[in-house]
This record gives sequence, structure tokens and C-alpha cells, in this order.
Amino acid sequence: MKTPTTILLVDGHCLFREAMKQLITAWPEYELVGEAASIEQSLSILKKAHVDIVLTDIDLVTESGFNLIKECNQLERELKVAILTRQLHPEYIREALRQNVLGYMSHHLNASEIRHALADISSGKTHIDPFACKALADDPFIECITDRECDVLTLLGHGQCNASIAQRLGITEKTVKSHVSRLLDKLDMTSRTQLAVFAQSTYLLDSIAPSSVSDLDGNHTSQ
Repeated sequence: MKTPTTILLVDGHCLFREAMKQLITAWPEYELVGEAASIEQSLSILKKAHVDIVLTDIDLVTESGFNLIKECNQLERELKVAILTRQLHPEYIREALRQNVLGYMSHHLNASEIRHALADISSGKTHIDPFACKALADDPFIECITDRECDVLTLLGHGQCNASIAQRLGITEKTVKSHVSRLLDKLDMTSRTQLAVFAQSTYLLDSIAPSSVSDLDGNHTSQ
């Protein structure tokens, strides 16, 4: 029998924690090993228990869940972090991606959708729910990205390397690197992986910019 995925639930609202506790304990593939309302309580549990996933809200008691995420990222152990929140501000979602969070789920989801998202996260996949994706796609901030940068970002989301992107777009690898560098600056991110996850979390893989590749298997337009 497969060992259950262990979860630490962190939320500042007692009633919501109780509701989530009842859900998680009803799912045999998961085990709730602790619940907390603050960073201090969370770190205390993490020192004592084996935790696979930290499921946290952004709004904790007198503090931000992002501070907890930073603490989790500094721990010398394999730990997956996911956010479950009512907050759908695009900047919060981008900050979560910058901090390598594997999941961003809103309170709009039903129980089965949360369960499915946790399955993705436990297997190491990134899961950004449709409500968060829409918030990113509708963000006016995206308008600062040019069509060509959007092309590059889209192909990054498809897992393409610089050489492949250059070939598909009919530009040089040096130009691709310049576009990637500008995207990192504009989106305040630090790695190609974060850019790829961002692309996968927005509309970019479903709606390619007008100047972009019309056939990802080989045909491309000129710059």
C-alpha cells in the first residue's frame, strides 16, 4: 500500500482550517500531520513531523504566508509548498511563482478540484488553478511584454531551448538570450524555469501571439 502524502495545513481562519481538515482526513491518499495559524507554529511542526506538502494561505495571523514560504525554501529538506487562498492578485501569483511554489489554488475550487490539484503537486507538477490563470491573463502588466518576447516566452513554456527557439523564430541565439534577459527583468524572475512555469500558468500556451510560430513542429515566421 502506498504511503500517504503528508500535509501541514496553515491558515489563519479556524473555521476554514476545520473544514479543510475534514476534507483531507477523508482522503486516504493524504495524511494531515499538523495544522497551524502562524509561521512560528508551522516551523515548530516542521521540526517534529515529516511533511511532504505545506498547504498555506497568504493571509496568516499578523503576517504573510510568503514569509513562511521563504522559511520553507531555506530548510535543507525536500518540501513542496502550495497556496490555498482567496487572494487572486496577479502580483501575488507572480510572487508565488518566483518563490517556486508548486500550487496556487483559490477558494473558488470545490473539494474534488483541490484533491486533484494536491495529486499534481505531490507528484512534483505545478498546478495553477483556472481562476488564478485568468487573473494572470487579464493582468494589464502583461501588456509590457512585446509580441516577440511573448513568442519567446511561449516557446519557453513548451520546453524549448535557446537554439530551438532561435530556429523556430528565425532569429539568432544571442537575440533569444536578450529576450530572455528582458523577460526576467520585466517579470522580476531569476530563472528560465520560473518563466516557463509563468507561461504554462497563463493563456500563452493556448493563444500564441500574432507574430509567433504558426506551427510548433517546424514552420516559423520571420522577425
